[in-house]
Amino acid sequence: MAIAIQPYSADLIPAVKGFNQRLVAGGVAPEFHFPENNIPHWLPKLEGRRIHQEYYLAVDGDCVRGGFILKYQDFFFHGKPQPVVYYHLPISEGIVNKAYAGVGVHMLRSALKLQPMLFALGMGGFDRPLPQMLKVMGWSLCAVPFYFRVNHPAKFLREVAPLRETKSRRLLAALAAVTGVGSAGIKLINSLRTGSPEHGLFVEQVGGFTERDDDLWEQSREHYKLIADRACATLNALYPRSKNFLCIKVSHASRFIGWAVLLDTQMRDNKYFGNMRLGSIVDCLALPENALAVMQAATQFLEQRGVDLIISNQSHHAWGGALKSSGFLETRSNFIFGASKPLAELLSPFQNNQNQVFLNRGDGDGPVNL
Repeated sequence: MAIAIQPYSADLIPAVKGFNQRLVAGGVAPEFHFPENNIPHWLPKLEGRRIHQEYYLAVDGDCVRGGFILKYQDFFFHGKPQPVVYYHLPISEGIVNKAYAGVGVHMLRSALKLQPMLFALGMGGFDRPLPQMLKVMGWSLCAVPFYFRVNHPAKFLREVAPLRETKSRRLLAALAAVTGVGSAGIKLINSLRTGSPEHGLFVEQVGGFTERDDDLWEQSREHYKLIADRACATLNALYPRSKNFLCIKVSHASRFIGWAVLLDTQMRDNKYFGNMRLGSIVDCLALPENALAVMQAATQFLEQRGVDLIISNQSHHAWGGALKSSGFLETRSNFIFGASKPLAELLSPFQNNQNQVFLNRGDGDGPVNL
């Protein structure tokens, strides 16, 4: 029987559970199992709300052999509406049974028929199966740059993953932390890379976003080649007050110029950040010329809360430059942006224009693992 791609209905929940059980038997980690409810727990489709998720399954008779998620959110190309859809969590039984090795490609082709303007984000690095498949299928790929700023060098040297990979590295990092050599070096780097602070900034922590913030969105969106909707209704759906997001608004000389969504997370044996207290600049918005002021305000806000390390992924060159001018360093990123052929053609030449696209951890599946 041919495998059919169809929406996830309630009667298929038992088949999805059986699918996940076969993944478990094959040693697949829980984060790569498909949801066992046909109604998304995050961004379900609600009347009057445009941003939502839809689940699709690869059905083979009474069995499910795979599934994927499409996230619908308005995008704007040079300020004008442009349909672009996020392709997320494509899981195929082919990862545990070679008899279904073609399911992943079948799902991707079906998704492209539904929505040609697809993108993928995150994915864990260029060497992972999904970006490898996307590359073979002719998608264009690039890394969304990763930036970090160390606030507490001793804690950073003891906890950061690359310095814990081998016994010799752990020893050198420990010596650097104990003797103060490492701390002095990091503080010197911070001072050399941090530009002069913007004067006259006022930062206010708020509980959410209001329609008054939409003026900034309407002014800003035309300055970015491609950007996802950041109107207040969308932002409040993405960053609900019930969660631990920290929302700040930044004003300069009494004029509202931008905002940022932040996280302050105490990590516990994290594979990347150990037990550090991690500050994350998740999302942000301003005119490009005000990016530096917003990044400086967000950095200072998190520093005053006492975080050990601040991180951010930003694709647009103005925001990357603002982070560098705020004392951030750039290192290898595993946060990958993939554009389908039609989307890459819209952004053509892709390699030249990728840093004019506005993407960060607020896009895709949001700030997971932070």
